[in-house]
Amino acid sequence: MPQDLLPRIFQADLHRFYTRVVLPALDNLPLHTGVKISGPAASTAEFLDHAQMHTSNMLAFEARRSFALTLDGLFERQLRIWARIHVPENRRAGIATVEINKLVRGTGLRHGLDLETGQVRATIEELHLLGNAVRHGDGGSLTKLRDRAPHLWRYADNTVAAKSEEHAILSEGIQLSDRDFARYVRAVTRFWGLADGEPGAVVDVPY
Repeated sequence: MPQDLLPRIFQADLHRFYTRVVLPALDNLPLHTGVKISGPAASTAEFLDHAQMHTSNMLAFEARRSFALTLDGLFERQLRIWARIHVPENRRAGIATVEINKLVRGTGLRHGLDLETGQVRATIEELHLLGNAVRHGDGGSLTKLRDRAPHLWRYADNTVAAKSEEHAILSEGIQLSDRDFARYVRAVTRFWGLADGEPGAVVDVPY
């Protein structure tokens, strides 16, 4: 049987993207806790300090959302490339239009991948909903994401939460933690580790 090195290459690419690009960027964008953005301030200095921290947090969360969108797109592109080489030639063109979650499940079944242990499938589906919500803003994917992962919304206070609801900007309120991002990375790298049938395969890349 011919070698199939694509899963190992894809896993390595995802790992390098995370360790060489994402982690250094996030280290430069720390999240500040205890930021007060409404109500009276004890002094002008306190007001300015909290305003600065709030602005920094907005940038940090935007970066994390953007990286999640990139991770989702990178994995989807990899999956479609790999799926095409494992179907008959007359079905290859159709891979481009298969819904991504259906493709994940179908590919897993075709290759006998255990996508339930470690919640690989469910986490990849969550990542794709997040990617769509970041790309398109409020809509169907965001509604599903909020039902599935309500912890991604952590408002500073009730005033901010009410405004987000009122102005339908829930997508701007997504606060992706570094732990959640690592969970997404582990899911997509584990997918390719499970798909790697060559000697020396690593299912779970250490982080």
